[in-house]
Amino acid sequence: MIKRVLFKDLDINVINLGNIFDEARKRGLTGFFRATYWNRDDYLLFVDGSPFKLVSIYSDGRRIVGTLENFKLEEREGTGTFAECTLDDLVGFQEYHHDPGRSGALFFFPFGTVVQETTSLSFLDLDKEFLLAQRSHLSGYMALYTQESLLGMVVFQEGVPVAVFGGDNSFASQAVDYINANLVPAKSFMSMYTLEYEILSFMYSMHSDNIHSVDSKFMTYAEAKDFVEQGKRNAIILIEGGGIYRYDLFFRGQQVDRLVKEKGLFVADEELAGRLSVKAENMPDRSIRVYEISIIEKPLPIEVSIEGTSEEATVVESEIPVDKVGEVRSVFIKEIGPVGKLIWEKTLDELGFKESAMSLNQMRILVERLKKEFPEEELAKEFLRKIKEVLPDIM
Repeated sequence: MIKRVLFKDLDINVINLGNIFDEARKRGLTGFFRATYWNRDDYLLFVDGSPFKLVSIYSDGRRIVGTLENFKLEEREGTGTFAECTLDDLVGFQEYHHDPGRSGALFFFPFGTVVQETTSLSFLDLDKEFLLAQRSHLSGYMALYTQESLLGMVVFQEGVPVAVFGGDNSFASQAVDYINANLVPAKSFMSMYTLEYEILSFMYSMHSDNIHSVDSKFMTYAEAKDFVEQGKRNAIILIEGGGIYRYDLFFRGQQVDRLVKEKGLFVADEELAGRLSVKAENMPDRSIRVYEISIIEKPLPIEVSIEGTSEEATVVESEIPVDKVGEVRSVFIKEIGPVGKLIWEKTLDELGFKESAMSLNQMRILVERLKKEFPEEELAKEFLRKIKEVLPDIM
């Protein structure tokens, strides 16, 4: 969560960037400096006082990871914001799990009431943490992550583990395998959160088999809400526009909660969340999607053993075979036409991805970007259908 805002929306032309670096170093600050221009936001991320990543978010939704050496304040109209936050927020921002249809339960991270703040696993005994969750009857989840990526989440109901999700969107035993293969205690962190029962039931239910995207097109929020209420559906209505993501959760047709993200960060301030909610709903180019969720009403206890590894895994994420990447490339070029080759190469360059070494999560990001290149929704859907034939796990 945002702990403190050192300054907000200050004229970019009066900011001394060197002083920001000095202040971050003196405070050992974890947080971000955001430079906002009319067409993009540049986020300079800090961990323990040191800058470690630059992420630019453009007005058309593109996210590009840049090099720190290229960061500078431009001499034009803009504002700057300098804020201190927790590491889990920075990880959530970098992961950008905003679509329940693709990310499942991972989009909730790091939402919830924090009961154990970010702590290095070097200092923890995970077996005792599981015992603590049991004794405290935790209804919520444990998150495991590095300073750049979410490794996974263990979901508890009344202190009993009932679901595990891997950072690669795996589930159950595959998720445990993924976490254990990639968790290096010396480089990893843990935090724990409680959730209201209604949200908890959504979280432990949201693996890929239980999430169904509704094909119907909704022109207004009222249409989507009527569809959910009249059918007494368990569903999430997602409104997306201008970097704002609004999630309305419905249980048996009744709204139980509303969550709001802005550019990847959950908004905790209720007044600000309310303003952003209205803004997103009234944007002319916003999109409205409905996801039906098959809620598991009585989850069964599961056994979970998280041990990690003493050495960093060679492959942090499941890599896609090079021939499959080539097939995706061929599908895109065939569907969009001769200009496809140039778009493909330009997009890979902007994202910093390589055809020879691409993870499943990177491919999901790439496909999402390429989908937006199609001028008509039906063409984009056909592209996604053919991609799913090549990579069934992509969606």
